[in-house]
Amino acid sequence: MAVYDENILKNPFYLALEKQRPDLCSRVADFHGIVLVPCCGSLSVSNYSDSHFDSYILQPVEEGYKTVNGKDVKIQDRQVVLGLGSPAPSVVPILFEETFYNDQEQSYSILCISRPLEVELSPAEVSPPPAYCLRSLEDVRDFLGHHSHKLDRFIHSFCQAFREQERKGLRYHIVRDSLVYLRNANFLFFFQIYIHHGIHDLIFNLVGTLEACQDASFNKITRSLQDLQQKDLGVKPEFSMNLSRAKRELSQLNQQTSPLLKVLCLRRVVLTATQTPRRTVSIEAVSADDLLSVVLYLLVKTEIPNWMANLSYMRNFCFSNSSKDELSYCLSTFEAAVEYINLGKLQNTCSVRHTLKLHVGSQQM
Repeated sequence: MAVYDENILKNPFYLALEKQRPDLCSRVADFHGIVLVPCCGSLSVSNYSDSHFDSYILQPVEEGYKTVNGKDVKIQDRQVVLGLGSPAPSVVPILFEETFYNDQEQSYSILCISRPLEVELSPAEVSPPPAYCLRSLEDVRDFLGHHSHKLDRFIHSFCQAFREQERKGLRYHIVRDSLVYLRNANFLFFFQIYIHHGIHDLIFNLVGTLEACQDASFNKITRSLQDLQQKDLGVKPEFSMNLSRAKRELSQLNQQTSPLLKVLCLRRVVLTATQTPRRTVSIEAVSADDLLSVVLYLLVKTEIPNWMANLSYMRNFCFSNSSKDELSYCLSTFEAAVEYINLGKLQNTCSVRHTLKLHVGSQQM
């Protein structure tokens, strides 16, 4: 479940652009355009001509984008498409996007792409899209193609067998049966999303039943904390402007039908909440305390009635080979925040605030 990321401010290509063509950096903000930046690992040269950067600055036009040197470009399905109208247009995958701001608070986008525009890959070098590009089951189904039909039959058989056997060792059976079916480990990420979608109602309803009492207890606590404000939790002002959008993103959690899609949802929430007015920062750049205060606020203010079921589902059925990647960090942060609330550590804060409110009210009377 590793997620690709890099610090754009340390990217040699971007540093060269800022140094050699400050005029382009200024212009792209004026028309709220896009800067294409090849990822560090794809760069094979360190010196660039001044005109080289003209192909990497995109200005919005009526039917897509146009580079500074007049080339038509289209962005679709998280890919940059060049050579429109030619028999074989060049397609470059987008790895991630960040928003930058200049000194006048004008915004422009940075798209980190998988390779320089002038480099062509052979078919053998083309790899599957990175996992973090996925936002829905449809993305997975499109990638799997005809394999999805075979998986549908497998899922149907699994559901039948599940109802006929004792509900023990469920996680083991899913992993074992999935790996028996799989022959290519590179597809494990996509297969497990699709398989989990097929058995979601069966498994998630069971997890919900097992965690129902814990969820009821947690909901009772969060209802008593509704008076808490951002300042009570120590949310920094630079994050405040993003919390409404982060709440909307988090409200989509129960619409995700796979543990991995749910964890990816949590990652989007964290990234949305921790953007700063200057630029989008990586999750690692935010201190643990700052991130915890943001997540605590979102947990209290977003109406999700089954947090315990969701966290148990993600932790027990999200099959990752790593416990140290960004997705695991996001999940662990939400788990820590839920535990913090369950221990009653926010109730004292809320109680003091409520007492002060009553005191002020009595003084006014």
